[in-house]
Amino acid sequence: MPTPNRQTSHRPGTAIKIKGQVRLASILEAGKAVLMQAGYSRFTMRKVADRAGISIGNLSYYYGSKEDLLRDLVDYVINSYLVVFDQLRDAAGQSPEKQLESILDYWIEDLGTPETTLFFPELWALANHDRHVASLVDGLYARVREPLIELTGLINPACSPAERQQLALFMCATMEGLTIFAGNEKPWAPRRQQLKRMAIENFMQLIGSCGNVAMRTNR
Repeated sequence: MPTPNRQTSHRPGTAIKIKGQVRLASILEAGKAVLMQAGYSRFTMRKVADRAGISIGNLSYYYGSKEDLLRDLVDYVINSYLVVFDQLRDAAGQSPEKQLESILDYWIEDLGTPETTLFFPELWALANHDRHVASLVDGLYARVREPLIELTGLINPACSPAERQQLALFMCATMEGLTIFAGNEKPWAPRRQQLKRMAIENFMQLIGSCGNVAMRTNR
């Protein structure tokens, strides 16, 4: 999981100054750590405050509710990935194929980090029990699919908008699903490189076949 390097979001009227932004980032890092280590069932404001080394009252100054905290935590994490995706695209040059391959390669490699293997399954579990979190997770994956949708269209303009969205969803679901099987210390982790090559090759073939092979939304 990358280290966030964009300016963190903040509740209206708080954390405007640099000191406040630093404190806010430490709170979000604490929230991330609590979710990974304690799990969704024990994710509480008090645990986050304790982890951040502040009082519950101080935490409430920045976040009036757990829902507010989770909203910013999801933004904090996803923004870090979007920054990396932009950097990978710049480094890959003008070829949309190379840009997409760089993103997919990074995405699957990142699944093998302890942080990613722990954080996202806990977030999924929390989403299963909280509609608010489920909505946040849906929004997270909608944002992370945007570069996949864009690059799919650049690689094969014959892909309709619906097909681009469908392919991006399939790529996202496939890669995220690998977390369970090939994440850090998972049974298939030693084969992650082979699985990565298989996934990327198949994704590129599917994109190339867009407009020729039936991938219709009405089937």
